[in-house]
Amino acid sequence: VNFKPNADVVEVTAGLLDADGRSANLLLKMVYHYSPKTRIRTCQFTVFARRMYGLERAYQLEIKQFPVKIVDAHKRSHEHMGALRTVGDASWDKWGYDEAIAHFCKQTNISFRPPLPHPEHFYLK
Repeated sequence: VNFKPNADVVEVTAGLLDADGRSANLLLKMVYHYSPKTRIRTCQFTVFARRMYGLERAYQLEIKQFPVKIVDAHKRSHEHMGALRTVGDASWDKWGYDEAIAHFCKQTNISFRPPLPHPEHFYLK
């Protein structure tokens, strides 16, 4: 597991294991960003498949919260399944970290043991 925290961003990168504890040849990258200046909050959770030629995105969930109404449709919360991009409905824009991680886990069939702490409560000792 690789943690990269700073004042605004928490990034976690980890290899995934199957139910038997063996490598699933998948890499998980989770990025949580909050800017106090702009008040924009972003959760970007990605699963990459390890291929001989490098990493290939298998799934990605990106939840964005803006303090103002989103005009640009490309900035809306969305998910990728491979190359397919699907925009979430308006309720996705109101999701917090807990709703985002629950949806991500449901879509990818990934469970975290122990459960992940909220990134705003994360710190290194």
